Amino acid sequence: MTNLKKIISVILALAAAVTMTVSSVTFAGALDNWDQIRTDFSKVMLAPGADETQLNFAWYSTEEAVPVVQITKSDKDFDAETPAFEGTSSPAYRNAETGTQYYSNKVTVTGLVPSASYQYRYKVGDGDWSEAYSYQTQSSENGFGFIAVGDPQIGIGTGGSEQDTARWINTLTLATGRMPDASFIMSMGDQVDGNKEEDQYAGFMYPALLRSMAISTLAGNHDCDVPNLTWHFNNPNQTKYGETSAGGDYYFSYGDMLVISLNSNAVLKSTKSSNAIAVEHRKCIEEAIASNPYAKWRVIDFHQDIYGYPDHYSDPEVSRCREQLYPIIDDYDIDVVLTGHGHNYTRSYQMRDNAPVKDEAIDYSASDVTVQDPDGTVYFELSTSASKNYENNKAGYNSHIAKSFAQNNIQSYSLVKVTDASFTVETYRTDTDELYDSYTINKTDRAKLDRSIKKAERMIDSGDYSGEKLENLTQALDQAKAVQAQTQANGELEKAYDAAVLLDEKINDMKPILYGDVNGDGVVRINDVIVLQRYIAGYDVKLSPRQLEAAAVVSDGSPIIIDATQIQRYLVGLVASLDK
Repeated sequence: MTNLKKIISVILALAAAVTMTVSSVTFAGALDNWDQIRTDFSKVMLAPGADETQLNFAWYSTEEAVPVVQITKSDKDFDAETPAFEGTSSPAYRNAETGTQYYSNKVTVTGLVPSASYQYRYKVGDGDWSEAYSYQTQSSENGFGFIAVGDPQIGIGTGGSEQDTARWINTLTLATGRMPDASFIMSMGDQVDGNKEEDQYAGFMYPALLRSMAISTLAGNHDCDVPNLTWHFNNPNQTKYGETSAGGDYYFSYGDMLVISLNSNAVLKSTKSSNAIAVEHRKCIEEAIASNPYAKWRVIDFHQDIYGYPDHYSDPEVSRCREQLYPIIDDYDIDVVLTGHGHNYTRSYQMRDNAPVKDEAIDYSASDVTVQDPDGTVYFELSTSASKNYENNKAGYNSHIAKSFAQNNIQSYSLVKVTDASFTVETYRTDTDELYDSYTINKTDRAKLDRSIKKAERMIDSGDYSGEKLENLTQALDQAKAVQAQTQANGELEKAYDAAVLLDEKINDMKPILYGDVNGDGVVRINDVIVLQRYIAGYDVKLSPRQLEAAAVVSDGSPIIIDATQIQRYLVGLVASLDK
């Protein structure tokens, strides 16, 4: 199907569902069939799979049986030979008024190929097949794009759920009109205002587009405390890390990009300590990177806007999330962080060590900014895509914000364009559908190695280090520079990345050992005792040489139970220090 035909088909399908008046500003109008829409919260929803060969499905049914999805190329009919994928069914929402019990059905389809037109249908047990829906895979070979949106929060805006749903349809219509070949959508959380309000979920799920395009969903603070979000959506590689009742961290790959989605609400909603949650987020990031270590672009998304709108910056939940997350993000060469929460658009400077990293030659407040191999991470707070703006709807700035936008009841959406050499986030306002902000990162394959070399050079030039570890770092730096010169011409990402990892190990060895810090998070807590006890007991716990050295607070060599006991004594004040 040509791009023009795709644009026309998407616009017609969505426009048929909503009555809107369009002039220089697009207003949300009443939906012709809202009473019917609000009661239909059983629609099938698509989510990205673990990679682009997979697609995840979720839907409600009133029968608990084996759910099945059939999928085939569009030019073939469904028959007994059509591939069928089975999944799982579990009890979900129960309507207290009618007594109807709903079940959450989840299925993963595998084996998809790029640039192919498919049709699919689904059912539960011996029930009837659904109608057939179309799905088009894209190709990431020469770059790809996706749509990113901030809080739809159906139910909180002017006119309530009905007009929020109309605005949500409008935003998706505009976004897909500009990017009809989008590979998927990413939502930054707060899909609904009331975490148990199924009529609000019905509004969020209503757009016809969402039967033919996958959407990844984050847990926002308005989605928390109940499992409804996890019942409606089937995100890939779901973990127990950072888990609340609304789900845990997850991740997926698409082309040369790795996406790591964190449940930032865990810092407030979990019964675990903030330190324990930070360790879990770190484990998820490490697990995700291990699944795709050579992904050129690393993207993290979570709900709370830790470098977003000024009036939210000091909120206790945002402050705690920032303290917990920015050191982790700094450690893993994350290129971009996408957030929501504040309902106003902001773009940070490149951030490292909780401070802006600026190139004085660049005007970061401009509407079209390009940076080359930047240090640090850029953070976006995406504005609402359906409901109201906050904080008197005014742009705001402080030391971390480079660009900010807010106007009364004006939504926005972002188009993210990814190539081998660049990562661009374009943000459009929905009243005029004009481009408001464009930020592009250009990056060479050696960027990580270049940063590691600069870090090592700073440590050596500081004069603060000496002895065998300094000699080891100097030797590793020389080896890294040799790889840098070798890969400068051929751009071998894998070789440059591996060299950077080896150099980073020597850089970390230069830092003083914090005895008792077994899990390596920079703090001695009861979590370290638990990790060490599990290691000593023979559980599947791996400790690096540096962690083993930090654990051996009494013994010499491999830690034993007396080391765990000594750390416990230190934590309760019976031992003044763990330093050897």
